[in-house]
Order: sequence, then structure tokens, then C-alpha cells
Amino acid sequence: MKLAVLSLVGPSIWPDTAGYTAFAEAILDQGRAFRRIDWIGGPAAPPFVFRLAGYPLVLAGAELLSAENYASITVIFQIFLNVISVVLVFKVIAHLGFSAGQIIAVLTLYVFSDSLLLDNSILSDSIYSSLFNIVVFSLIRQAIGCWRLTLLGTLGLGFLWGFSTWTRDSGIYFTYVPAILILVGARRFAGGLARRLSLLCAFLVVVAGMTGAYAALNKYRTGEYFFSITGVVNWLHPVFGMAKYGYVRSFDGEDLVSEMLREGLPDYEYPTQLAFIQKLHTRCQCTPTELQSLVFSKFLATIVRHPFAYLRMVWRNFHYLGLAALLADPVATINQFFEFGTALQYKLIPGLSIRNLLALQQEFSLGRLLLMILNLLSTVVAAILFSLFVFGIPYLVVRAWRRREPIPPALAIVAFLWFTFLSVSVAFSLVHYEARHALPIFPAGCIGIVYAFSAARQRLGRPELKSSPA
Repeated sequence: MKLAVLSLVGPSIWPDTAGYTAFAEAILDQGRAFRRIDWIGGPAAPPFVFRLAGYPLVLAGAELLSAENYASITVIFQIFLNVISVVLVFKVIAHLGFSAGQIIAVLTLYVFSDSLLLDNSILSDSIYSSLFNIVVFSLIRQAIGCWRLTLLGTLGLGFLWGFSTWTRDSGIYFTYVPAILILVGARRFAGGLARRLSLLCAFLVVVAGMTGAYAALNKYRTGEYFFSITGVVNWLHPVFGMAKYGYVRSFDGEDLVSEMLREGLPDYEYPTQLAFIQKLHTRCQCTPTELQSLVFSKFLATIVRHPFAYLRMVWRNFHYLGLAALLADPVATINQFFEFGTALQYKLIPGLSIRNLLALQQEFSLGRLLLMILNLLSTVVAAILFSLFVFGIPYLVVRAWRRREPIPPALAIVAFLWFTFLSVSVAFSLVHYEARHALPIFPAGCIGIVYAFSAARQRLGRPELKSSPA
């Protein structure tokens, strides 16, 4: 399917793509991307420091194979990694006793999610997502007894996780996910606590070593030891957002950021934010790391001064219906694909909105009305399925606990996937959450939706779709 998409529309190009390809070309240009840079008098976010080198290294390798077809080669590699992760997902849910229908439902939800577009894109998200899931589902297989995790296997998974942080620095924050699985999974074998801790230490040593090595590279290039400066453009997202949506005047402090914001901005959109950050960098006459600390301080001060407005912003970032659409709304997936992955660049199936209804009143079309109704029905079904996942899984766990029943292995794994999905989503919502950020947790959400739906059908007395794991 994804190879067919690649052959039909070619690799999908995004605004961020140019930055990655420029980095890759600089790597091939005698390592120019890794040379020392002007750290004090340069831009607020030097491009070869702001972007991590993991994905550009993949692009550079593809360019060595074919300078003309490197984008297609990269997408093929992304699809290959995605296939590995899907195979691991399949093995896990098959071992947990999911029926053939449930397995098909999980894989269908995932394959026809936004992964169809993002795995075809020249962006770092696909490779990061695949590495995330290869590690997580390998460790889940260990937890349910499919294989025994050895020291060598642990080191290999640590390398994959470490490299994933070279593609997306946020991966560092989510290292708790594999850490929990290592501690839980190794309990099935001899060695007890000592073995579990030794495997965890081995994993963490590799991850820390890789992030430390990258920080050392930055020390060589800039004179400062740090891993990433993506916070330079990220920490102010909630500050601008609260002002944009009228929640609060988030620039009423006495700090430099507030002082400059009070001077006035044409709007609070992302391009304006970037221009403001560059202007702030010029005004403060500081290094990018000092600028990052400055905007982080403003972020924390805003939370302290306006906690309820910030919570509203977090909830808006979480975007409940948006997450439902990402996981279980095929119409939304089709619209995303045609809008961002093809030359059409518009939504194929219009939504049932006031603007569209007014346009329909001016020029009535029965076909367009039916498409709008289809979009609405798809949205409602997705919201119901997502709600079953969000609220149904903890309900099943609490019900088993209150009855003092042992939690079935399938429910235990699904509950962990529920925790992973929600914790990652909330973590991104604290600052800035985009659809592509959720790509690593799509499999967790798809498995949870199918499991919760099957449990609900069983509870309603429909044995034909009875969930054996439930």
C-alpha cells in the first residue's frame, strides 16, 4: 500500500524538508555541518544545531546511493522500518489472543491512519516513530514471554532508542516507557531484581552515551555542552497561544520577553513567533542556550501567574476530537492525504460546517451534502471509539481490581499502552502538540480502541464479536 502511494504521488515534501536536506548536503560537503560555528553573533537557532543530525544522516546515506532519487530511497527505508514495527505489533497482539478480525481491525486502523502520509514524507517523524515502536513492542514481547531479553539485545535496543533521540530530542523524555517494560519484563526469568536492574542500566548507559556523544559534538561546534536547542522556538508556544485565543494577557510581567511583546505584534501566528524570537535574540545579545533559558523562564513564569489559562491551553493542545480523528476517522485521513500529500492540496470530503452550509445554499449539490453528512458520521463514530478507549480501559482495570480478579495479560498490556498514549499526549500538550507528534503512539491507540470496542460488544451480549482477551 505505502509503496503504491510512493509510486503514485512521490515523496511528500513539507516546509521543514528543506532544512533536513540542507543539513544532509552540508554533511556530504566534507562534514561542513559539524564544523565550528559563530555561536554568539549568529542566528537565534543555527540550522545545523537547531535540527538534530539523525535524520540528515539518513538522507545523506540515501544521497550517496543516488543523488537524484535520494528522497524515494529514504521513503523506502522508512517503509521498511515501519513494516518491522508492524510485524512486531502483529506478533504481540496475536500472542495476546486477539482474534483474526481484531488483528485485521488493528492493522487496518494503523495502516490507514496518518502514517499513510507521514511515512511517505521527508520528515524525521516516520523513522522516529518506527524506532520507538520497534523498541517498545520488542520489550512488550519480552514482558509477555515471547522471547528472553539478553544483554546484547538490550544494548541493541538501547542503540535504537538512542538514535531515535538523534532524530527527535523529545524522545529523551519518553525513556520511561522502555525503562518500565525492562523492569517488568525481566521478572519472568531468573535473576530477580539484580537482573532487571542490570538490563535497565545497560539500556540507559547506551542511551546516555549516545546523547552525551551528541552533546560533546555540540561542545566542539559551539563551545557549550548541551544536547538540543529546540526549546528556543518551542517554550513560547503556550505564551503566544494564550494571548492569541484571548485567555489572558501573558505579557504583563517585567521580564524582557514581556517588555518586547508589549511593543506590539501584528499577530500571534508561528512566522511572527519566529521573527519575534530572532528580534529577542538580537536584543538580549546572548547565546542560543542563554536565549533558551530566557524563554523557558518566561514559560514557567506564565504558568505560575496564569495557571487556569495555561490549563485551558493544555486542553486545547490535547485536542480530544483531533486525536480521535487521527486514530479512527478514515475520512479525516483521506482529507489529510489529499490536502498535504497530493497536488490537489484541498480536503476531498467537506465537513458539515456553517461556512460549507452557506456555500451549499448558494450552489446546492446533493453529492456535496452527502459527503458532508459522511464526514459528520465518521467524526461521530471516531469520537465514540476514542472515548471507549480513553475511559473504557481504566474502567476494565478498576472493575477487575474491585472484584479482586487477576488482570488478564491482554488487559495489562493494553492498559500500559493506554498509559503510554495518554502520557505522551499530555506531555506534548504541555507545550505544543501536532498530529505528527502522535505518530509513535498510533499503534497503542489502535490496539486500545479495538480491545475496548470488543469488550463493549461482549458486555452488550454479542458473542460473534466477543473479545477473547477481554
